Amino acid sequence: MIRLWVCTLGVALLLCFVPPAISLAADSPGWSLLSPQEVNFTLEGKITRQTPGKLTVASVENIIFRVRYDDKTEIKRKDGSAASAQDLRVGVEVRVEGDLTEAGEVLAARIELLSEPASKRR
Repeated sequence: MIRLWVCTLGVALLLCFVPPAISLAADSPGWSLLSPQEVNFTLEGKITRQTPGKLTVASVENIIFRVRYDDKTEIKRKDGSAASAQDLRVGVEVRVEGDLTEAGEVLAARIELLSEPASKRR
């Protein structure tokens, strides 16, 4: 009976002191559980919607991703030659490399065209 009481008291004391320690640690640099994180991410799929600076890409598994790009985003063709934002059209298959935000949006660092835009095909 005394052992049970001592264990219960120990757990209660632990719970009193752990939350403040977590709160203090969250404010310190390097704490990653509570701060927003970006991770390296790659996806392949077909562009289903395109507006300036934004793409909607459906992956092979039919998962829809929102992709943001800007003038710093490297856009290239499969052969490695340069491409441009004008080549990003609905129906084009792409490989996107970038960071996946907690909001589920991909911030593109590189976009590779895996198929050519319809007007470029012969």
